[in-house]
Amino acid sequence: MSHDIGIGIVGCGLMGGIHADCFAATKGLAPVAYTNRTRGKAEALAKRHGGTVTDDFAAMLALDEVQAVCIATPQAHHHEQILAAAAAGKHIFCEKPIALTRAELLDTQAAVKAAGVVFMTGHQMRLHPVILAVREAMPRLGQVYQLDLEWCFRITGHTGRCWESYRLGGFFMELGCHAADLAAFLMQPHEIVHVSGHTLRIDPERITEDCTNALYQYDNGAIARLLVSANHRTRRQGLLIGRVLGEYGRIEFTVYPYTRACNEAELIIDHGQKIFVPDVTRERLPIPELPSPTSVYKGFFDIYYRQAEAFCRAVTEGVPPPCSLAEGCRAVELVLATYHQQGEATRLQNLRHPPDDYRADAECHPLVKNDSTTG
Repeated sequence: MSHDIGIGIVGCGLMGGIHADCFAATKGLAPVAYTNRTRGKAEALAKRHGGTVTDDFAAMLALDEVQAVCIATPQAHHHEQILAAAAAGKHIFCEKPIALTRAELLDTQAAVKAAGVVFMTGHQMRLHPVILAVREAMPRLGQVYQLDLEWCFRITGHTGRCWESYRLGGFFMELGCHAADLAAFLMQPHEIVHVSGHTLRIDPERITEDCTNALYQYDNGAIARLLVSANHRTRRQGLLIGRVLGEYGRIEFTVYPYTRACNEAELIIDHGQKIFVPDVTRERLPIPELPSPTSVYKGFFDIYYRQAEAFCRAVTEGVPPPCSLAEGCRAVELVLATYHQQGEATRLQNLRHPPDDYRADAECHPLVKNDSTTG
């Protein structure tokens, strides 16, 4: 339809198909072109929703009916495709991570700014009803001191884009950027000011890391602890376990992508009037029963629909998207900072080979303002 925003889908696998379905179901949007390394997948989407199959991304960008693009290709291609789309004046929805190095992030920001196009990052977890319920309830905890996120899978393979190259990052870049973005999102408006990271390669056949622990400190002194692993499960494969600790109690929550089960959150307020017996109030936070556009990620409810609607509003009404270019860049920066801090720790070997002036007394505490303290 002439009044619809025509969207070209580059990368027609699982995520490209989900996005195409949601764009097609959103008033004001229409998938109109498709390109994929395996042409059959693009043809299947064209048969489902109508539109043109192109041989490559450049041919798609040359189509007048394409006003926006959805980039759902492997992450190594995101940078070049964002630059090409911006140069062609197309609005951009891009899956995470939007880039893989700081230089690529700077290129992306400059290109999008120069083109004046809308950019939205695909961090769909910001729209998950459990996450939104937790964020809404957090003020009831008073001062929040700590956020814990644990997201673990048991994956036996050692090939594919998670493991093949340091250039692509590893499992923390692939999945951990979602956790890093959630840490930033849940603790807004506070900013992360310090990052510590520890990465491991537990499977020796993998090239890159497959387990990461990260510690983020915020400008108000609160911290977030992240564990992202491809080596073990926590109750269920792919279950995200979270906890928020505050001065009046805590919120415990779980997010499970694959079924509706385990998508829940509980607010626990400690009244503190009794010592030896429980003195708490427990409240299950309401999680709405929402439809899902995909049989694969039933536990994500309608968040892909809402992403499509938000992208449409951003393009047509100028409404800020739920995850902007700056926020997408921030998630990648947190991953890169975690990798960097691990590299520094590995290089220094500060506990295995401590320096001669290593301090182990109270004067070495980081809050002690003493220029002579080096430990």
